[in-house]
Amino acid sequence: MTINKTEITTTICQLSSLYQLLENKEQLGEPCLLLIHTDSSTVLGKDDIEKAAVREFLSEAPFMSAVVSDNESSELADIADMFIKTEEADEYVEKLFKDKTKNQIQEINACFTAARKSPVAKVLEIESRAFYRLMADKNGGNSNE
Repeated sequence: MTINKTEITTTICQLSSLYQLLENKEQLGEPCLLLIHTDSSTVLGKDDIEKAAVREFLSEAPFMSAVVSDNESSELADIADMFIKTEEADEYVEKLFKDKTKNQIQEINACFTAARKSPVAKVLEIESRAFYRLMADKNGGNSNE
């Protein structure tokens, strides 16, 4: 397994099982987006316990996750927050984070990660608070929360 980190993303390549993410989670850092490159031999886990652990890890993660692959029909395509075709990954990430500060990206991620499990009203509350914090940062004033 190969791990490449930037300030915004962590890219994982050459893994045989997504369970390796849990075994190496300290090495993932604190990305805004975890890019998991898979191929036709990559599996979710070797048994139901490992598979459930991977699902729980990604559903509770404080970052967004994306499976990057050429095989959209793979069982792995649905395990992450999003699926990105291999040839589109670099351009997608560049467009997604273009002209955004790390703070802006983190606020956006908080909304997306909350949307995984929270009711709509809670997600809207988180989104509203994030909006006011970002406006306060931009204007150098008070967020009026």
